[in-house]
Amino acid sequence: MHGIMAVMIMLSAHGVSAAQKEQAHSLSNAESGLQLLNASARATKPGMSSSAAYMTIRNGTHKPVQIQSLESPLAMKTELHTTDMNNGMMKMRRVDNLQIKAGDEVELKPGSYHVMLMGLKSPIAADSQVPVTITFSNGEKKTVLAHAMDEIKGQNMAH
Repeated sequence: MHGIMAVMIMLSAHGVSAAQKEQAHSLSNAESGLQLLNASARATKPGMSSSAAYMTIRNGTHKPVQIQSLESPLAMKTELHTTDMNNGMMKMRRVDNLQIKAGDEVELKPGSYHVMLMGLKSPIAADSQVPVTITFSNGEKKTVLAHAMDEIKGQNMAH
């Protein structure tokens, strides 16, 4: 009788352990959530009143999200833009709706989607940190510190 009880207790404990592991696995997946990775920004030269920031946005959630708004304390206006080729000219335009599918990622880079920092309150020095906050449609707000650089691969063709 004691042997059977010991086996039942052991099986019961194993069941709890498996459930706890599954719960922990679910939590770790949920915690990966939305991530802002590899953020960089363009350092400014004298007289420049705007700049751009780039990053990869990874949606590790189980639902699609949209970028609702962007902000940076360094700029009067922060917007999501894209660059299009129009009659042989590169032209930027504001993007109001960028959806990132569940489990997908979008790269904000020169010549494509990027964060525009307009009406800069002060110059952006190379090697400084540029805070950018993104509010997503699921209510999450994420801030990243973009590393300011003089040269960003591809930026000359985009701006």
